[in-house]
Amino acid sequence: MVPQRLRNALRKKENKVFLVSAHVHLEGDALGSELAMARLLSSMGKKAFVVNADRTPEEYGFLPGVRSIRCADRGSFDHDAAVLVDCSDLSRAGRVARLLRPGKPLINIDHHVSNTRFGDVNWVAPRASSACEMVYALYREMGVGIDKASALLLYTGLLIDTGSFRYTNTTPRTHEIAADLIARGRLDVYGIYRALNESRNAALVRALGQAAQTLRTAAQGRIAWVVVSHELLRRDKTIAEQTDEFVHFARSLKGAEVALLFKEIGPGEVRVNLRSTGRVDVNRIARVFGGGGHQMASGLTRRGPLKKVIDEVVREAKRGLK
Repeated sequence: MVPQRLRNALRKKENKVFLVSAHVHLEGDALGSELAMARLLSSMGKKAFVVNADRTPEEYGFLPGVRSIRCADRGSFDHDAAVLVDCSDLSRAGRVARLLRPGKPLINIDHHVSNTRFGDVNWVAPRASSACEMVYALYREMGVGIDKASALLLYTGLLIDTGSFRYTNTTPRTHEIAADLIARGRLDVYGIYRALNESRNAALVRALGQAAQTLRTAAQGRIAWVVVSHELLRRDKTIAEQTDEFVHFARSLKGAEVALLFKEIGPGEVRVNLRSTGRVDVNRIARVFGGGGHQMASGLTRRGPLKKVIDEVVREAKRGLK
């Protein structure tokens, strides 16, 4: 159920211009939900623009409106209200957080169990499969029609956050929404899947080969991890965000219950992606280091030498197994 306070904030006549954004390290649910949210607001007669701290990954170039996204580094952005979607904590908005105007309403729409309720208006629904599922509900509650472009955006978010409808967050409701979006937008389902999963460039495949050589295990194979080095990323910056998917390589290992990806995003700074195959709550592991997310998928950023970070996180993952 969409909170009445949220509906009121969106309809309020004083809120004419909306800044819309999502978390850093953009992926399909963040992009789909923020772009769909901006389209919803425009359909309501509001002015809405999307601002992000990070650039859009190459594979999402097919999304409607993606070229209209503004960069957080390029000036200030006047607005009457702001909406952050798929963002568990204000710090996850990165440089966009500095653009938010004091005294202006901040609306927080998110499905992460670790959400800190940082907004003036908060709608947090951990049982939702994705932020796009929540924005879909908002379209219906606000009486705004879902056109082809909005359907494509929302379906993309569902597809990404459910692992192509394979993860445990996939519910009957998720399939109902997907079916409705496919019908409304007459979506090319296979074309969307190909754009996201069968359009990798040669550099990314070669990088996966190098990362695969770093595969290590612990706890009798119940923990598996791979490493993406800073040197590898420096060689080809265009693949930086796409390497996040390498965690699935570790997750697919037989017997693995916790999969980890350690990515050196800078000197002495490591981004860690955590995935669970079901029993272990990786959100609890991530929270030990100031990160968070979902029970099945979380992330954190840790400063320090790579080996030290690996040792710390693997040690905590072993505790999680118990």
